[in-house]
Parts: sequence; structure tokens; C-alpha cells
Amino acid sequence: MIELLNRIENRLKFRPSYYLLFAILNGAVLMNFHNYLFKHSIGIVFLFCFVSYTIYKPKNWISVIGSCLFSVYYLLDFFPRIGNHSSIILFTSLTILLLFIFKLFSKKEVLNSKFLSYFFRIFTVTVYFYTGFHKLNTDYFNTCVSCVNEINEYTLSNIFGFPIKIGDSLSRFFQIIALIVECIVPFGIMHYKTRSYSVLLLLLFHSYLSLSVFADFSAVGLFLLLGCFIDFEENSFSKKTIFYIRLYLIMIMISVISPIFLSRISVQTSVFPFIKGFIFLVGYLSFFIYFFRNHDAKRYSFRRSYFMPLFILCISISFWTLKGYIGLGNAGNLTMFSNLVTEKSMNNHLLIDTKKTKLFNFEEDNVYIIKMDNPNIKENYTGYKLPIVEFRFLVNYWSKNFDKPIPCILVYKNKKYTFKDIKTSEFKNSKWWYKYLNFRKIQTTSPNECRW
Repeated sequence: MIELLNRIENRLKFRPSYYLLFAILNGAVLMNFHNYLFKHSIGIVFLFCFVSYTIYKPKNWISVIGSCLFSVYYLLDFFPRIGNHSSIILFTSLTILLLFIFKLFSKKEVLNSKFLSYFFRIFTVTVYFYTGFHKLNTDYFNTCVSCVNEINEYTLSNIFGFPIKIGDSLSRFFQIIALIVECIVPFGIMHYKTRSYSVLLLLLFHSYLSLSVFADFSAVGLFLLLGCFIDFEENSFSKKTIFYIRLYLIMIMISVISPIFLSRISVQTSVFPFIKGFIFLVGYLSFFIYFFRNHDAKRYSFRRSYFMPLFILCISISFWTLKGYIGLGNAGNLTMFSNLVTEKSMNNHLLIDTKKTKLFNFEEDNVYIIKMDNPNIKENYTGYKLPIVEFRFLVNYWSKNFDKPIPCILVYKNKKYTFKDIKTSEFKNSKWWYKYLNFRKIQTTSPNECRW
């Protein structure tokens, strides 16, 4: 077995820079599944083993293969109804597994260092840009309901130790800062002279967000930004670099298991994300401050052969994230915490009018839920609309997973229905492709409140 692994390793022959990225990805995968600590403890144990092996031997490919297989196994079945960072983890895992297979069995060069740098940069810039683009709506700029309020009030209140209420002026400041960081700063990654500054600003942005509930996304952000900055042709890394990689991974492990100890000393659960983020931040800041102080951005020449695959990558991400404006789902596609509404009658985007762009009316064919009550359903749907395709998918899911009745009173096509158990109604009939039309619930009044 050992001989076989050695033969595979000799066949793969990765440069040190790849192993560095693999190590950071392992940490990002573990952070992505941090909520599995109590739900799927065995899965967390497996991920801890992969990360522990990386700490012991940073230059290894086995642990990243294990992490990627784990991610695909747990995420693929739920896609696209997963977090945005989870979708990035899933895409990355599938890509790495395919590259491993090609590199193992192909005699041709599979990983072109110059192309890989452009791939990371186009992917990263596109993701950041659209994250900000969806925020260009009237309700994001409404200082009463803007998503920047909730996030910053939580973070600042924990930093200073007392409740802080964001005023209109400060809310506007955070709105503008977020848009600049997400829509403008990332484009500096494309040129080697501005790359260091752009990456640094984005990493600092993630440092702050880590103290809210976004440490998992910050771990993914570090992986993407490191891929934009790293010299893929570098043949060695110093012992100090390896030390800071190990420190980063150790702090991630401590962050993930910290709820076990926090619950025993009666810390309020509402503070858990802040403490977990702070622990994560110790390793995160230590690594990136050292690494970016000791490495410079490299200039890569562009070849014409890169254009088509990079163009396809950009178009694919664009379709995934813009599909809400044509009526194919508006959740789980970089629209999180944007206050965005795509339903025709209440569309709030400043640049796109869905009355003109909608090709499919799934969102407009909806049910209005007067009342629905079940302790197993965490989301509150009472008083909201749901596209019928989304509602049928959810009722079908509930019928398979919940035993207790779900009383429901709703209105559909101007007709009122009362059910003792919605799971036994005809609304449980769902088609397989409804799963991929992932919609948010629709608020019936304005302005639109902040929701994931």
C-alpha cells in the first residue's frame, strides 16, 4: 500500500505552491462544515484527521483528496440549496478531483501554472463583483432595513462589549464601503502592480466579517485570494511559512470545537460565532500577514489559448448568479444579505427591471401562507408568499422527513385552503427539477427586510 502511494506521489509531482493551496483548502473545508460538530460528529472526526495529517505533513495530497471526497459526498445531494461558500467548496472539490484523475493518467501537462493564476483571478473577481452587484437595490440603501445594519451591529456590539445601534450615517458608510470592496477593489487583482493592495484589502475585509458569522466564508476567501497571489512556479517554501500554515490549521480546529467548551462555561450561544471567529482570526491574520510580507505578486504573460476557457468560466458564473433576474431561482447564488427582490411586482434592483427580463414566471405563480405552525420548521413562512414550485418542493421534503402534522392555512389562485396536515395534501406533489429552482420567501410589504 505504501509503495502504491509513493508511486502515485511520484506520478503527480506537485510543486510546493500546490501543497500550500491544498493545506489552505483543507482548512476551508473544515470551517465549511463547522456546524456538523453536533449533527454529524463522525464526519467532523474524518475532517479533523485530514487536517491533522496536513499539520503533520503539509506536503501531502492524500488529505486534500479526502476533504474533496467528503465535500462532494455531503454537498452534491443538497446543491444548490447550500451556502454560497459551500457551492464554491463543491465546485473546487470536483475540479481538484478531476484534475487529480487527469494528472494521474495523462501524459500531457494538465496544470499550466500561468493559466491557473488567471483562472483563480477571473473566478475570484467575478464572484466578488456579483456579490456587490446584487446589492444595488433600493432596500439595501434603505438605512432602516439594510443588511449592513444587522451584521455590523452584531460585530461591533461584541467588540465593544455593549449593544450598539447603527445610525443612518454609519449605515450609509458601511453600505458604500461594502460596495467598493466587492465591486471595485477585486479588479485590482488582475494586474500584478495592484494585486498586493487588492488582496490585502479583501483579506482585511474578511478579517472583520470573521467576527460575525462569516469565518467559514473568510476561510474560502483566503483560499481564493491566495490562488490569485501565489507563485505557482515557486519550488520551495521556508520553514516559517510551514509554521504559519500549521498555526492557521490548528486555530481552525480549536475554533470548530470551541462550542463544546463554551457551552460548559455557560456562554450565551449568540456570542458563539464571534468567539469562534476571533479564534479563527488569530491563525488567519498570523498566516496572511507573514505570507504577504514575504512574497510579491508575480507577473504572468497571457496567451490567446486562455481566452475561451476563461470566458466560459466567467459566463458560467454569470448565468448562475444572474438566473434570478430571468426567473430561475434567487437563493444560493451570491444574492445573500443583499435585500434583493426579483418578483416582478416588487422588484427593487436599480439597474435590472425583472418586468422586462423575466423569461419564466415561477416566482409570480405563488401561494400566500396565512398560517403554518410546526416546531421542526425553523423558517417562519406565516405572512409570506412562496413560489408554488418552492412550496411543493418544501412540502414534499417535509412529508419525507417529519412525522408530526403541519397545520396550514393558505391562499392559492384567490382560493383559500385549510389543511390539518399540509403533508397529506396535493401540494406534496413535486417534480425532481423543482429542487434546482431555489427561491426565497417573498415579503408582501416594503421595504424588504434583510434575509440570507
